[in-house]
Amino acid sequence: MKIRIETDERLEEDEIIIRCRELNEETLELQRQLQSLIKSQATLSVSHGELDYFLKYPEIIFMETDGNRLAVHTKDKIFSTKQKLYELEELLPPYFMRVSKSCILNIKEIRSIHKNITGASEIEFAASSKKAYVSRNYYKLLIDKMTH
Repeated sequence: MKIRIETDERLEEDEIIIRCRELNEETLELQRQLQSLIKSQATLSVSHGELDYFLKYPEIIFMETDGNRLAVHTKDKIFSTKQKLYELEELLPPYFMRVSKSCILNIKEIRSIHKNITGASEIEFAASSKKAYVSRNYYKLLIDKMTH
């Protein structure tokens, strides 16, 4: 496999093209990794008080609906955004996962899960004392995603 970079000042936006003899799993995996990398460099527009911020996705540990707003949690702050949870679910990199009707979290930040057979299981994060909950319906999917 060759890698080549060409510059063209006429381009309005950078573009990555993958040329291959045939479409195979290796090429598709390369495409997925590039898309994931591009998504992880993106930012989410949020606010805290009167200030607007632009968080990079890796800074976010989880997001949850809180009444009519969406609370975006970093390790030490809570921001809000006007976007809906279902809208963000489509935009986020693959290391984010919906774990309940009202919560999406960054699986890279999970330290432990305290399993609860009768209800939601409590999630602790590596860099924060904050907690989130995974519903029984999503528990197995979360474990599967974390182990693969």
